[in-house]
Amino acid sequence: MKDLIDVHDYIIGQELVGDWDGQEEEVTDRINSMIHQAYNMLPDDVTPYMVEQLFDELWAAVAGQDFVIEAEYDELESWLDSFVRQKIDEIEHD
Repeated sequence: MKDLIDVHDYIIGQELVGDWDGQEEEVTDRINSMIHQAYNMLPDDVTPYMVEQLFDELWAAVAGQDFVIEAEYDELESWLDSFVRQKIDEIEHD
């Protein structure tokens, strides 16, 4: 079912990230990169409901959080890996 889901439906724009003292483009790029990485981590049999839940939770976790801009890319990847695994497990067992 993953092939029926378009990750671009979940990409955000600068208007959504808010004010980051001139770093809005960098924050937007980082979050969108995280969205793409999270999508790539999804199992092939993921449902649209699971994807919606995951990306809603991801947005809630990163919106307005300084670590998005302060962390190195490898730290973000590590955090995202743990986050996605945990959320998929929670969603599947809900």
